[in-house]
Amino acid sequence: MKIHQALRAFVIPAVLLAPACGSKDETFDGSYRGDAVDSQSATNIKEFTLNVSASGSTVSGSYQLKAAILDVSGTLTGTLNGSDLSLTLTPGASSNDCPYRITGRWGAGLITGNYAAFNCFVRSDGTLSLKKR
Repeated sequence: MKIHQALRAFVIPAVLLAPACGSKDETFDGSYRGDAVDSQSATNIKEFTLNVSASGSTVSGSYQLKAAILDVSGTLTGTLNGSDLSLTLTPGASSNDCPYRITGRWGAGLITGNYAAFNCFVRSDGTLSLKKR
C-alpha cells in the first residue's frame, strides 16, 4: 500500500505539470520569415522577414523583402484582433519600391495569408507563409 501511495504522490504532480512543460511560446512578438508565391507566376518567389511586436491590437515593427531583383526594407504597422492580422508595409524613404498590404491569420507560430502591392505601377500579389524564428 505504501508503494501505491508513493507512486500516486509522484505521478499525479507529474501529469499536472506535463502540459506546462511542453507548451509552446504563443506570443505574437518576434521575427517571422518565409516565402511568398506570386499569383502571376509561381516561379516569382519573394522572401519576407517581419520583425513585429504588438501592444494591445496595435502592431508595429520592420520588414525586409527580397526577390530576384528586389531588396527593400522599411516599417510596418497594423492590427492583430485575435488571430486576424492586417499589416501595411511601407518602404524606407530612399526606396522607390511599392508599399504592401498583408491580410491573414496568426497562430501556432505562423503568419499565413495574402499580400498585395498598392499605389504601384506593377501588379504584385500572392500568398505567403511565414514561420516564427
